[in-house]
Amino acid sequence: MKISVLIIAHNEEKYIAKCILSILNQTQKPDEVVVVVHNSTDKTSEIAKTYPVKVLTLDSGIGAVYARIEGIKNVKGDIILSIDGDSTAESNWIEVMVKTLEMNNNILVGSWIKIRGTIVETLDNIWNKYFCVSKNKRAAKWIWGASFAFWGKDKDYVLKVFEKSIGMANSLRLSKVRIAEDYWLALFMNKIGNLEITNKTSVTANSKESSMIKEILRNRQNRRNGRLIRRFIEENNL
Repeated sequence: MKISVLIIAHNEEKYIAKCILSILNQTQKPDEVVVVVHNSTDKTSEIAKTYPVKVLTLDSGIGAVYARIEGIKNVKGDIILSIDGDSTAESNWIEVMVKTLEMNNNILVGSWIKIRGTIVETLDNIWNKYFCVSKNKRAAKWIWGASFAFWGKDKDYVLKVFEKSIGMANSLRLSKVRIAEDYWLALFMNKIGNLEITNKTSVTANSKESSMIKEILRNRQNRRNGRLIRRFIEENNL
């Protein structure tokens, strides 16, 4: 069974090496690692190319969703895992994610994500570790772009959801850089199969917010967007 890992990165020269190394040094090795460097103006691409990974450059589309679409089109694994370029995976990440995906007829799984940043994230990390463990509808809000996995046979469906999420997010006037494609994916995937979150492994992501106030405002915006997305799906019988 072939395992692919997709890394998306936008101006991540500070973190991309650590991200790639965390994937290459897994207890269960990936068969393929694809890095999509999108709209970057720094040395992310040059650094990524020094490692035994496939590097793709994307200079169109604003937001992570376009990089995810490009990457998924180019991976070939029976199982596909996704992580962001500013993140690092715990050494057992692939092993645990694969085992979780193989359980309970799951079709989409995620893991605990630790955020490195302000005291707000530090407190959230404690909460997240013990309360992220859930399944199906309750799990949807815990499946974040920095750590999810699905079966390669479902690739076309995942691509379809990501592509549709752009238009749906535009209808809701969501920010182009915060389309919340991961949440759209979780909600739609749960309509056709099981979701599950595990805290037996983790990914550590670096916060883009520079202050507690900005982080609090971002969390508030994310919760608002989540409500809008759920209501949109219900009202349109999607």
